[in-house]
Amino acid sequence: MPVGKSFKSGKTALVLAGGGLTGVVYEAGALRAIDDLLVDRTVNDFDIYVGTSAGAIVSAILANGISPEELLQALDGTHPEIRGVQRKHIFHMNTGDLLRIGARLPLTLGHAWAHYLRNITDMTFVDLLWSLSEILPSGFYDGRALENYLHEILVRFGESDDFRDLNRQLYIIATDLDTGERAVFGRGYLETAPVSLAAAASSALPIVYKPVKIGEREYIDGGMRGNASLDLAIEHGATLILCINPMVPYDNRYHRAISFLGPDGGYLSEKGVQAISSQVTRIIGHSSLHYHIKQLRRMHPDVDIILIEPHSDDYQMFFYNIMRYSSRMAVAHHGFEAVTIDLAEDFQVYRDILARHNIPITRRLVIRELAEIHQSNYAPDVIRRVLEARQPGCSRENRDTPECRLHQSLAKLDLILEQMG
Repeated sequence: MPVGKSFKSGKTALVLAGGGLTGVVYEAGALRAIDDLLVDRTVNDFDIYVGTSAGAIVSAILANGISPEELLQALDGTHPEIRGVQRKHIFHMNTGDLLRIGARLPLTLGHAWAHYLRNITDMTFVDLLWSLSEILPSGFYDGRALENYLHEILVRFGESDDFRDLNRQLYIIATDLDTGERAVFGRGYLETAPVSLAAAASSALPIVYKPVKIGEREYIDGGMRGNASLDLAIEHGATLILCINPMVPYDNRYHRAISFLGPDGGYLSEKGVQAISSQVTRIIGHSSLHYHIKQLRRMHPDVDIILIEPHSDDYQMFFYNIMRYSSRMAVAHHGFEAVTIDLAEDFQVYRDILARHNIPITRRLVIRELAEIHQSNYAPDVIRRVLEARQPGCSRENRDTPECRLHQSLAKLDLILEQMG
């Protein structure tokens, strides 16, 4: 420890925002890149984890001691023990609602048509369609399959599916459907619900998933109350917060100017309702998150907040459907490479911030792995091997092993050489 240099005392927190299935894999790739930088710890060694929506799933896994590499292997189906994530775990049809709708469909159609005929001079066709909306299910998919899959992983490979048994503080954010209030699952809050069930509730995107019932309450996506609850981490003593947000609005100015180039150009409105709804969702979530961070920095100047998110001109992150299953490894690689490059470019800034918390970082692994990917001309098998390989980072549990001591010695040598240069 350098003489005369003061370090901040306090807890470290990892806050993960939502973003659908692509948000899960982007965060896994980003966390894999962050692991490369850390010298004497890993992303499994934060004191506090706060997860919202997709971030709730990743936070639950990390707080249970499962690494980003293992998560990526599960997503890709290559883990030797963890059962791979399949479509049925994410897109399990809401058959209960569908059966109930089918049973009452004739009666509902009859009532709606009769009402339309009685008020035909005062109703539009849109009014008729709206009156039929009650026949739609509360959500097309049921999150129970995701809950069961998470439960299996956390019980078999993690510490526990019980908030009260975890060695680290984990808080999962959902939204109470009946009141619209933020619901916090974790020790000291709603702590009796299983972690897996809370994560399923937090990621229950309205219309896509039916609300999740816990006790006598129903819960939906935590992102409805803000995409990341950094204030919760500060309330519990965090002085360093790393926040990853996969959802940013797309800056379409350049593509709009070259509309003659084909599908990559033109106005967003020309790409249909999906592009518009995606942009609106990102604008709302992104602006509220940045306002949240701005206010927290003003109120808590002693807290360091690092925000990692895609660039606004990141075409891939915008036009990959957030629930697209087939693109999961492409997004994971994209998150790993994009975040790695950003961390390398602003390395000095991050090193100075983390140094205030006595957390050393090095670029040694970052440079080596990026070079390996580039030299292979982005070969899929090389990308997969790099992403899913367990790196010689040092966690709290293994820092006394010979491999960890060698990694620490090389990292410290890198730090000395960088300071000399």
